[in-house]
Amino acid sequence: MSRTIKSHPFANIIEYSEGQRKEEGALPPTAKAVGFRAQFSMNLTRVQLKRKWIGQKADLDAAAILADHFGIHPVVARILSARNCSRIDSAARFLRPDRAQLLDPFLMHHMERAIARIKEAVLRHEKILVYGDYDVDGTASVAILVRALRSLGADPAWFVPSRFKDGYGLHAHVVRSAAEHGITLVITVDTGITGFEAAATANELGVDLIITDHHQIGDIPDAYAVVHPAYPRSMYSFHDLCGAGVAFKVAQALLGRFPEELLELVGLATIADQVPLIGENRVLAREGIARMNLRLSAGITALMDVAGVNGDTSSTDVAFRLAPRINAVGRLAHAKRAVELFLAEDEREARAIAKELNAYNQRRQQLQDQVEREALEQIEAHPNWLDKPGLVVAGHWHEGVIGIVAGRLTERFHKSTLCISVDGENAKGSGRAIPNFDLYRTLADVQEHIHVFTHFGGHEAAAGFSLHTKDLNRLQQSFWYAIERNWFEDVELDPHILCDAPLAIDELSYKLVDDLRLLEPFGQGNPEPVFFVRDAQIVTAQAIGAERKHLKVWVRDSVGQTYPVLAFGHGNEVDEWRTASHRHLLVKVGDNEWNGQKTLQMQLVDAK
Repeated sequence: MSRTIKSHPFANIIEYSEGQRKEEGALPPTAKAVGFRAQFSMNLTRVQLKRKWIGQKADLDAAAILADHFGIHPVVARILSARNCSRIDSAARFLRPDRAQLLDPFLMHHMERAIARIKEAVLRHEKILVYGDYDVDGTASVAILVRALRSLGADPAWFVPSRFKDGYGLHAHVVRSAAEHGITLVITVDTGITGFEAAATANELGVDLIITDHHQIGDIPDAYAVVHPAYPRSMYSFHDLCGAGVAFKVAQALLGRFPEELLELVGLATIADQVPLIGENRVLAREGIARMNLRLSAGITALMDVAGVNGDTSSTDVAFRLAPRINAVGRLAHAKRAVELFLAEDEREARAIAKELNAYNQRRQQLQDQVEREALEQIEAHPNWLDKPGLVVAGHWHEGVIGIVAGRLTERFHKSTLCISVDGENAKGSGRAIPNFDLYRTLADVQEHIHVFTHFGGHEAAAGFSLHTKDLNRLQQSFWYAIERNWFEDVELDPHILCDAPLAIDELSYKLVDDLRLLEPFGQGNPEPVFFVRDAQIVTAQAIGAERKHLKVWVRDSVGQTYPVLAFGHGNEVDEWRTASHRHLLVKVGDNEWNGQKTLQMQLVDAK
């Protein structure tokens, strides 16, 4: 339950999140919902939500023990405690993730059966097809399994569907075509768990189908084997692997060793697919980044170069520089080019493909901006939508960017959002959820009540679907009702920002910055820490950047030392910051190196 505690350091500024502690390493609790309505500025193209600041609960006694035991900054120890790593053993696993924490792949359901069938196909020189998906996770998964099979001497065919021609999922017509070409074994990666028609087609044609997937599992297709980390009553205890994580486990079981050479791909996909970066995912992401920095992969090295990642890459670089370039080609053209990049061994070929992906990403940004502007205009024309629990927008938009726009609108308005591309009588949509809300369950509820979707799938945070254009209004109404039926008590309905710890400007140090890096990689389930700075003294401010879009504010500590705070996209606020004397801040903390000189700096998250 959420309440304000006057004795707490965050009191009267932000609320204090209090609740039952979950399992060690699980996602932190949030405050209970209190209402739907949020406050917006009149111009939605520059909307600024009034976000509540919610402080995370920490065990200060446990934090002191952790700081002393590990020799880490007390603020970092406090964050560990707030993230359910209060004990020395759980904190050690989090701070020092290693391969010993990884589970035996043969604990996964049907793994032994799947590996036996694959080895048989390799020995008999059967024709094998690896079937994937068109996002980072799907294309990386294809490359992982193809490379593993090649190392055993096989020469598998591979297939990635077209977003526009084929759509998402395992399609019966591809299985039928594979059988016509003499393929006797089809292995899916990052897809297939809803492929009932395709599985029936495979059985009818005498093709063995092995499904490896991680998406929401319900009824199970009649396949030769189904390898899924969350298979009911399975002995595999970590359920949050991405598709490439499952493919990596298959490769490990198939090769009989830990496949070092595939770490870049699984690390890239784990971060890009936004699965929780805890448990096995934390190990795979961290080791994947470490191997990326060795620059051993021609494809990923070329991608890092065109993305401007000159030094060591980070989880932030992967999420915001590498992943968008890979996804862009699947959004605008065909994702097979991403697979070809991952499989490339020639540096010249890799550079050419990476440049192509970079060009698609630039075009994707233009389309995304256009669709987002039109969606905001649509919302502004229907202001009553902002009183509803979720958003549904639709237009004659490029379907390759609607998922990104749905995510942007979800963040902007703190409402789970469906963004729909209309093409004549048919429409395709993509949805994104606010934190801790199960979008897949909500869409399943919609389908149960009005049977509006011709296809839908996904997971808690994101989903895709198809429907007839005539049913758009029915979908909007039913979506609102379904959200209200499916709220959880720990879902924060009001716009909010979770704050990890209070921080005095005097506490800024390189020791703090270095120890914060021990918490990386950051991402879903392990976000970059956000700090509350009470009553910061503002010295001055200036607009920066080529078009003065950004803001740089200087704040002063108690002994007169000043530190910069960067506020991206806030350059138009320079005058009000110059005239301000003090403000409460939410910031991220880091350092910056320029011309060989390193300086401490902060990045603004919010201000009051």
